[in-house]
Amino acid sequence: MRRLLLTLALVASACSGAGGEDLPGTTVAAAISSTTTTTTALPVTPTTKVPGGWHLAWQPTALVDGFAGALADIQGVGTVSMVRVGDTRIVETARADGTIVDQPTDGFVIPAEVHAVDGPVHAGFVPDSVAETLAGLADDEVMLGSTSAVLRDLDAGDTITFSGGYVATVAGVVDDDFVGDAEIVTARSDLQVFGSFLDKYAVFWFDGVRADLEAALESFDGEPVVLRAWGEPLVFRHGDSVRSQVAFKERFGEFTIRPNGGGFEQERAWREENIVTESIPLLGSVTCHRDFIEMLRQAMTELVDAGNGAVINRGSFQGCWNARFIAGREAISHHSFGAAADVNFYEPEDGPFSPTDPDLLVAMYTAGLTSGHVWVNPDPGHFEWFDS
Repeated sequence: MRRLLLTLALVASACSGAGGEDLPGTTVAAAISSTTTTTTALPVTPTTKVPGGWHLAWQPTALVDGFAGALADIQGVGTVSMVRVGDTRIVETARADGTIVDQPTDGFVIPAEVHAVDGPVHAGFVPDSVAETLAGLADDEVMLGSTSAVLRDLDAGDTITFSGGYVATVAGVVDDDFVGDAEIVTARSDLQVFGSFLDKYAVFWFDGVRADLEAALESFDGEPVVLRAWGEPLVFRHGDSVRSQVAFKERFGEFTIRPNGGGFEQERAWREENIVTESIPLLGSVTCHRDFIEMLRQAMTELVDAGNGAVINRGSFQGCWNARFIAGREAISHHSFGAAADVNFYEPEDGPFSPTDPDLLVAMYTAGLTSGHVWVNPDPGHFEWFDS
């Protein structure tokens, strides 16, 4: 049922010529969340004891200056928590007694996503069990998202050393849903110890009419504001048409990197275990993650079996695995996991090899992929793992 809903949404978008904007009234993630219990009920915190609900707002690139103040001025808006998102590198993790847990060698580091918040403010948007910890988070402390804690094999009292020598103690672990799938949460105002950051999204409390809120957001400067209510996206974070970095790590495995100039060398052991080259119908030889290649094979086989193979132009297949950063950032591209593929790339959407052809979209989604044409910043022909 989950995949059927998204398939219908993708096809509707392609047939209506949505042109890559988020689907009207829904998103890829929203279509899925309508039939899952991941975030369909308000969490039990002091905030939920008053009328209204949690909302999230973001702009595709970064929030414009004054975003929080403008948001707070809207009638019905209560507490606003700004979230800054950055990328950092871990060089060592250890138990409270100093026992090393993880220590990459030869210049390799562990890339991780950090969310920076005002601790006392954001404490109103997490469960009571961790609210006090977040509110009192010191400069030499961090919290971990629940999936990150499992990947790191860390708990409260353990330590993390970052590139540059900054050492932080893990103060606690918070469920991913309440921190936007962050791997690491900090309340520091001095973020240079981690790396570069952007103001990415705001979590806020709203008690009023949704249409009035949407109308007010239309007057904001900069890019159009994307609005979500708790329970609409699969994960309560910005860019909800794709899965987070920690979700990709959990699904396809985590690797270390050795930065070199504007790129990086990927951990050899991870590559040898996970990246394979095989021939699949319609596309020929492809190099992807061993799990993702089966998803791609399933989609192409479905097209062949249904007599729809003519929608694919092999010459417009631009590859799958490509270990690199996202252009202009130090975030890891999902191509680095070998879990994204560019099919019918650069082809016109109204041409014979359209990257938004309904048959292609149905086959890709049935295999567990999402399409870049539904993103706020559209990328037709880009397909990546979402739900399988």
